[in-house]
Amino acid sequence: MHEMTPSEMLKDPLIRQMLRADKISLATFAALLDAAVRQHARPSNDGTFATSRMSDAWTVDAAAFI
Repeated sequence: MHEMTPSEMLKDPLIRQMLRADKISLATFAALLDAAVRQHARPSNDGTFATSRMSDAWTVDAAAFI
């Protein structure tokens, strides 16, 4: 099964429809994704870094161009 990247999530029509129904802006959702990626990338307790499986680099500002 394919895991969606943050960029794919921001472009997905079903996700966009759900965001509209819940009155959540695309920028707010992008910020949530960004916070999740940052949390996931924080150092773990054993001194190593958790690696993100999200392959594409993006920023909250990128959501404005989608």
